[in-house]
Amino acid sequence: MTHQQTGGEFTNSIAVTRKRRTGYRRRDARTLSARMHRATGGEDVARLPGPRSVDDGGFDRIETCRQSRVKACWWPGLEDGKWRGRQYAHILPESHRFENLGPATRDAVRAYLESNSISLHPDFANLKSSQACCLNLLFPLRRELDGARVALRPLLPDVEAVHRIEFEYTGPKGATCWLGEPPGGKRGQNRTSADAAIWWVDAGRRSRLTLVEWKYTERQFGTCGGLASDGNRRKDRCRTRADAATPSWNCYLVSGDSSRTKRRYWDRLEVAGIHLARYEGAPCPFAGPFYQLMRLHLLAVYCAEKGVAQKVDVAAVHFGGNSSVDTAPPELRRLAGTVSAAWKGMLSDPDDFRVCHAEALAAGIRETGAFPDVADYLAERYGV
Repeated sequence: MTHQQTGGEFTNSIAVTRKRRTGYRRRDARTLSARMHRATGGEDVARLPGPRSVDDGGFDRIETCRQSRVKACWWPGLEDGKWRGRQYAHILPESHRFENLGPATRDAVRAYLESNSISLHPDFANLKSSQACCLNLLFPLRRELDGARVALRPLLPDVEAVHRIEFEYTGPKGATCWLGEPPGGKRGQNRTSADAAIWWVDAGRRSRLTLVEWKYTERQFGTCGGLASDGNRRKDRCRTRADAATPSWNCYLVSGDSSRTKRRYWDRLEVAGIHLARYEGAPCPFAGPFYQLMRLHLLAVYCAEKGVAQKVDVAAVHFGGNSSVDTAPPELRRLAGTVSAAWKGMLSDPDDFRVCHAEALAAGIRETGAFPDVADYLAERYGV
């Protein structure tokens, strides 16, 4: 998918959304288009459940059905978007990709992204985009920080005030060099970027910064790009346990073959309080779901070193029904049954990482009473 900005977006006001609400919630799946029927595999999903308590893989299927219905009901007649040359009922055409944002903040989000040179994710036109989901829930809070304090209580322990919220945050000057990442990257592209960054103050009056990793329907936290790279011709090394004394000897990302393979992640693990000795799996410890969490933790350490806040930590936000994303793969199960618990076990200070469910944040947004249009949108769009 391309990132070019094009015109012709549909306008979809909250007023129109409200008028359609009854039909959206009660419409039988049999009356939807053939595209919707294909997306559901022929199953009657007239009453889609909220995104909670779903077994492995089921959450993604339900949300694919949900977003296919959203597209069919909110933009009837709009052609399906494509991914790798194939059309899907839950993807918007590239020319309408900004319709993936809530109408209450759509223009403000576009202006924010453009003014900060933030790259859209390649799948932004996909109604299951986690980047769009994160923006839809958190961006409205920027305009009412006192309301944000209430809404973000499940995410920010003992929060007294929220001062600032940013997206695709890459840290203070020098972070890219410290991490050894490509100099030509930007926020959201070829750099370690927090999906959201929240500056706040806790009950002890300490300045805090929380870097957020946001997941929607993904089935895992993400794997190492070096493992999948065509340039990595020794992928067998990634699947074997590295020598504990020199764990980076076989890492493609430190090979120096290009500007993309001069990463310094391994060099920063000790100062970051990441204990490799606790990992007993066969593959590289960062070949799997630890990879994204490790990078974000290193960015948090750099932010703390540079005095961005008195305490900097990392939080993962995902939907409670998406049990797959936090299920530990076999190589991590000696540490814990979930990825989050296993990662905590790798850290000197387990409190440097925590998990929050998106449903709790949506409930907080509704509880404030400051964002009624946004709360209605989230209920219809994501079932929360």
